[in-house]
Amino acid sequence: MESTQLMKVNELAGLTKGHGLYFFGNQERYVTRVVDFVISGLERGEYSIIVENDRMIPLITKKLMESVDEGSLEKVKFINNYDFYYAKGDFSVNSIYDFLPNLIEGYSDLDVVIRSWAHVEWRDEQQINRNLIASEQEADTIVTEAKFLAVCAYDSERVNQELIEGLINCHNFIINDEG
Repeated sequence: MESTQLMKVNELAGLTKGHGLYFFGNQERYVTRVVDFVISGLERGEYSIIVENDRMIPLITKKLMESVDEGSLEKVKFINNYDFYYAKGDFSVNSIYDFLPNLIEGYSDLDVVIRSWAHVEWRDEQQINRNLIASEQEADTIVTEAKFLAVCAYDSERVNQELIEGLINCHNFIINDEG
């Protein structure tokens, strides 16, 4: 794996592939970061798949609508994060590509570039750290093979030091919210 590098959010716009990690503590700043991520993709003609909870989707959509025209929003697709992570009954990563037929009409006929942003949330479970790290390792393989840009976002209040260290080892860059 490439060495993990620390990256400011505004440097993310130049990336076209990789598996990033973002810890957030401020909801308003978080929404702004997701919107920045989507806009940088739209500027490249890319689709953005946002894996997010039902509370945040309206906030992100509202902020996006302040910045882009409604037609551009056709390239922004949302997946409920619990539907995504618990599709198989217990916490596990799923490939974004498993969800594409339901998200992008005729995607298999299109030459589309996709980027994804996933807000990782989980139920209270035993062994969740191990499951999260195993899922992130699998996600890293998927992202590497598919050669697309994916960011995994975690609420900093829900992660402990053991999980942070494990997550850092599963990503090839970390997004720094400073500056």
